Amino acid sequence: MTHNAFAPGTPAPAPAPPDLVALREAGIAFEAAIFDELRNACGDPAQLLILDPDAGVRERRRRTVEAMDAGLAVLAGGCLPNIGGRSGQPDVLIRVGAGYLPIDIKGHRTLTTSKRAQVDVSTLAAPGRVLPRPGYSNHGASWRDDAMQLAHYTRMLQELGFHPGANRGGIIGTSDLSGIIGAQHGITWYDLDAETITTYSDGDPSHRKKRSVLEYYDHEFAFRIEVAHAAASGRELVRPYRIDACNTCDWFDYCTAAVRADDASFAIETGHLNIREWRYLYQQCGDGAELSVAQLAEADADTHVEAFRIQSVGTQKPQDRLARAIRRARMTTAGVDFEQRTPNRPVVPCADIEVDFDIEWDGDGRVYQWGLRIRDGQDDTTARYAPVMSFDPLDDAGEAALSAEFSSRIRVLREQAEREGKTLQVFHWHHPEISITAKFADVVEALDGLTYDLRKWFDATYFARTGSSIKLVAGYFDFHWEVDDPGGLASQTAIESARGQGPDAEIARQWCLRYNECDVAAQAAIRDGLRLRQ
Repeated sequence: MTHNAFAPGTPAPAPAPPDLVALREAGIAFEAAIFDELRNACGDPAQLLILDPDAGVRERRRRTVEAMDAGLAVLAGGCLPNIGGRSGQPDVLIRVGAGYLPIDIKGHRTLTTSKRAQVDVSTLAAPGRVLPRPGYSNHGASWRDDAMQLAHYTRMLQELGFHPGANRGGIIGTSDLSGIIGAQHGITWYDLDAETITTYSDGDPSHRKKRSVLEYYDHEFAFRIEVAHAAASGRELVRPYRIDACNTCDWFDYCTAAVRADDASFAIETGHLNIREWRYLYQQCGDGAELSVAQLAEADADTHVEAFRIQSVGTQKPQDRLARAIRRARMTTAGVDFEQRTPNRPVVPCADIEVDFDIEWDGDGRVYQWGLRIRDGQDDTTARYAPVMSFDPLDDAGEAALSAEFSSRIRVLREQAEREGKTLQVFHWHHPEISITAKFADVVEALDGLTYDLRKWFDATYFARTGSSIKLVAGYFDFHWEVDDPGGLASQTAIESARGQGPDAEIARQWCLRYNECDVAAQAAIRDGLRLRQ
């Protein structure tokens, strides 16, 4: 990304795909909701300033510096002046002593349970008061990226002369903190001086060294400065490798076109390795600069496993990561979508009455659509789509009414199966249909003993070349969604439009229904497709 941003002649980033746009819009909406909570939590409105995001960068920079000079307690939506090659817009700045600490708002969880750990948190009403809480860790799935962002803001505040000296920052995420601070949302703190990041080290016999977040950030930032200077002068210090971060990068299409068509890292569509791992494979299995997917397919995992492990920093089971990458390369060159994990012929799950089940929920997490597709055995000509749903805005009572209707329908099917001496199975893809609906006691009771997680079964039975999302697996059997831009995030945008009035609302309603119908039909198509291939 840094090279592309500074290299002359690099085209503008491509428009983001709909799912990524929806994800970013959800993040903006979450940020706005947190700002509202800050307003309500602030005891002295005169000590809180929330800047209008549409005010323009120059105006927000001016007002941010003005507010910090005045010693305002809390500043939200600010924008710091560029300094030292850095630019940044911390979501919240809170005054501590003679300076400010950065807080970012993220639409993901920050806490995990941990018997041996302790986490520091604060309420939004008293952000400067740190509350230690045992039994939790701040090392959620995105903790490293979050901490690096906070380190970036910390260095900016230090260079600008607005930092209090304590090297820490906070994240306001989606973890429910009610049980530990008495409020759903609060601040999870990170010590940026703690040596929490494991990095590669040539000088250490173990090739590993613990560094602090700030040390790691400084190293990475210095390297990016070198990359930027080289790119601006027409040189290239780095080459593209496909890693997890590429999934949300606006330059992904450009990088894809910049490498050879059979580039190994871009040919592997899931289970992405990190940059150090790829660099090792390009040097040892290719010519250093290039590695084709065919060359990777010919690599022997056992030959490279120990040297690869040394390069595979901050990962779990590097030997498995290497073996899976080579296996996917072989499947790619052979044109194979999935393989059985064992030689035994798998038994595709089935029942006399098959129900395919899929839910959709809105931006508030309320389930507005309970998709049901019911068929007699494996005869798809008998399939009927019978969703329980509402296009009206939902409150607790409205959501509970939908769950009650869904439960009633499942009980009717139970009674039919018992009366006719038939088996009944309710299929779903992955855990949300169970984990999200667990809050409804009537649903839990109605579904007890009936549900079957098809994705869990598929992952245990087959190894997929791409991934095991329902859209990828259904695509193996030429099943296609009959809506534009299908995706869960897109459905959250569609339901908001569907709750309006006029022609656009009606189009959105039809999209919601058709999207969900395709979701449940895909599950049956996967089972039927697997039987045909046996």
